[in-house]
Amino acid sequence: MPELRRDPITGRSVIVASGRAKRPRPQHDNSDQNRKDAEPCPFCPGNEALTPPEVWSLREPGTRADRPGWSVRAVPNKYPALEPRGAAAARQEGIYRSQDGLGAHEVIIESPEHRTDVGAFDAARWGEVIRAYRARLAALAGDPRWRYVLLYKNQGERAGATLEHAHAQAIAMAEAPAAILEELSRAKTSRDSAGRCVYCAMIEDELAGGARLVTASANFVALCPFAPRFEYETWILPRHHSAAFEQITDEEGSELAGFLQNFFLRLHRVLGRPPLNYVILTQPPRQAAGGYFHWRMEILPQLNRAAGFEWGSGLWMNSLAPEEAARSLRDAL
Repeated sequence: MPELRRDPITGRSVIVASGRAKRPRPQHDNSDQNRKDAEPCPFCPGNEALTPPEVWSLREPGTRADRPGWSVRAVPNKYPALEPRGAAAARQEGIYRSQDGLGAHEVIIESPEHRTDVGAFDAARWGEVIRAYRARLAALAGDPRWRYVLLYKNQGERAGATLEHAHAQAIAMAEAPAAILEELSRAKTSRDSAGRCVYCAMIEDELAGGARLVTASANFVALCPFAPRFEYETWILPRHHSAAFEQITDEEGSELAGFLQNFFLRLHRVLGRPPLNYVILTQPPRQAAGGYFHWRMEILPQLNRAAGFEWGSGLWMNSLAPEEAARSLRDAL
């Protein structure tokens, strides 16, 4: 059973999930372009028996669950960081506090083809992927046990991927992380003091100034944030106030699909095929944050590793100004 432990000195919480050590590891020569996953790939059609039974899928009519015929498929993570069982009560042993790692952990297999890079997705593929993201975030958020849901992707071994077949992960937690609660508190304070949403203000300023703007459409904007942690870090946000990603409309989802295809073409023109992470931060379930929170997708290329300064100070050092990164991405197409 995974365990959530809290450090009594720093207040930092850590998930200890020993079962994840059993995950398959790639054979490689230290290059994400020359890695070889363990065979056979459990995410390829015909190998559905190698994953837990699916909880959701987009399928051809007449095909059966856990059989070929799917275009996107969601399954419980075989090596979960959190599990939907155990006791909710915390345990105290002297100065140490811990509790069972309650939650849910799913894998969203984004293509039946053995694709390794979302940069190869066309708008139609992105549309199906977005539909899957919305469906699984909504399902997890609808479970009254969970107080936080997150969707994330690791692409490339350097970014934490242990299997190269394109996939994302959705995770639900019984408690919202401290960083999310702190952001919600700051956003509410800003709205209460300034009388407006800080995300709306940021989007308006970036659209007006343009220095950190990458691209914009009718409903979405891509920008390099003012204080980025990573080179070419980019945020994608709704231009109009929207707190929950899973509540975007079908029309918005279709527009976002083309928007993401366009952005990743830009990123690949500039960086090739970088290892990267992305996360979708959405309003926590049962949090009345709709008036002051925006969902966003953070795209985080992993070009440099965190080093001693970052670990020792808790600050991030970035050698590329966001204005320069945005200019390169704007000019890529």
